[in-house]
Amino acid sequence: MDIFGILVLALIWGSSFLFIKIGLNGGMSPLLVATWRLAVGAAVMWGIVGVRQLIAPATFKQPAPTGRATWAKIAIVGLVNNAIPFALIAWGEQRISSGLASIFNASMPLFTVIVAHFFTHDDRIIPLKAAGVFVGLAGVAVVIAPTAGDFSGELLGSLAVIVASLSYAAATVFVKKNLTGATDPIATGAGQLVTALVWLAPLALLTHATANIGALPVSAMLAVTVLGFFGTGLAYVIYYLIIQRAKASQLSLVTYLLPVTALIYGAAFLNEQVTPFALIGFVLIVAGIALVNRANNTVQSIPKPGAAR
Repeated sequence: MDIFGILVLALIWGSSFLFIKIGLNGGMSPLLVATWRLAVGAAVMWGIVGVRQLIAPATFKQPAPTGRATWAKIAIVGLVNNAIPFALIAWGEQRISSGLASIFNASMPLFTVIVAHFFTHDDRIIPLKAAGVFVGLAGVAVVIAPTAGDFSGELLGSLAVIVASLSYAAATVFVKKNLTGATDPIATGAGQLVTALVWLAPLALLTHATANIGALPVSAMLAVTVLGFFGTGLAYVIYYLIIQRAKASQLSLVTYLLPVTALIYGAAFLNEQVTPFALIGFVLIVAGIALVNRANNTVQSIPKPGAAR
């Protein structure tokens, strides 16, 4: 069941880049894409939280988030894990293909290693991790190389998605340090989407990103609604449910499979071309992540002082 759930996640999250592109092609602005998907995703997650509380309150193994301090942390996660990357990825996809965006997004675990090294005390970079980060970032450089001279188009789009991946990495480390195990993950995730919406909605209104919403084609609005329902709402719930049982090595399959599914979607539905640079870079990124995961597994297998042997 865990592997099946992981495959479903890869299929859903891989389609996110496709639906973003469809929304953009239909005339939606990047801010409207990000805000609309957040609104739909938050409604889905809060609906699930409400139904769960009504019919199965015993499944809440941790308390729901309460208190200003906890909600302040959730608001930070909403900003760094949702509002900023959602807007940046949509902005970047105005300039690059959905497949390329998914490849750059796959670099997130590499940035997580770097951020964790500087902001945690128990997740340091060891030689094997350093090698993985070097190989993976070399892959990012290979993918971005053909656009190196295009400072107004593809290069900026690529950099936007890379910064989004860095933002995801920072959020991952922050959650691990401040929210893991403290509150119910599904209720916390729902709160995170609401706070992200609070961050983005005023900006979308102030910049008139919603001005033409009534004139947008149904296909664009439907695509981003599907993205919000499945990729931003339901997929998070699936992830939180399987993360409690799945092994780390199993969860890492999402990282490997997500760009593959996104590339297939882009080629099949948007006629996007996959360049040799993109393929070589993707292979290097995957190899780098594999080295990082191997280093993590090696560290976890070393008994800690005083631990049973």
